[in-house]
Amino acid sequence: MRHFEVEWGAFLPASADGIARYLAQHADQQSIATLRQRLAALSRWHQDHGLADPTKAPLARQTMKGIQTVHPPQTRQAVPLQIGQLSHAVTSLDHAIGTQGAIAQRRHTRDKALLLLLGFWRGLRSGELIRLETQNVELVPGQGMTCFLPRT
Repeated sequence: MRHFEVEWGAFLPASADGIARYLAQHADQQSIATLRQRLAALSRWHQDHGLADPTKAPLARQTMKGIQTVHPPQTRQAVPLQIGQLSHAVTSLDHAIGTQGAIAQRRHTRDKALLLLLGFWRGLRSGELIRLETQNVELVPGQGMTCFLPRT
């Protein structure tokens, strides 16, 4: 609301035309998510004051749709861990395992196992490694390990 009124200099209640101009002017500077969030705030303000919601007007919707077409969201893909980076991480963990107390050694050994066995060789993402819980890991001597990932 502050951005709409103070920084952009608009008045409330807003018109559909004002909303469309606001969106068009900020399309280059703001992400689609930010524009949607600001539309939601404007919509809520109008609803809370018992006024017609200009963000639902065809002109405002068409403007937002046009912005999404001209400025599609950029998806960011994480860069995969390279062999050299993995080697450096494992060396650091090996050094930490050999120089710290028993609790820290177990923690670093666990981190090394997660990083090598699950993260790298099974191709798990960091989010999957973080959500992994001990009750979802089954070790079978002589056969291997089974991991259940509830969400991937």
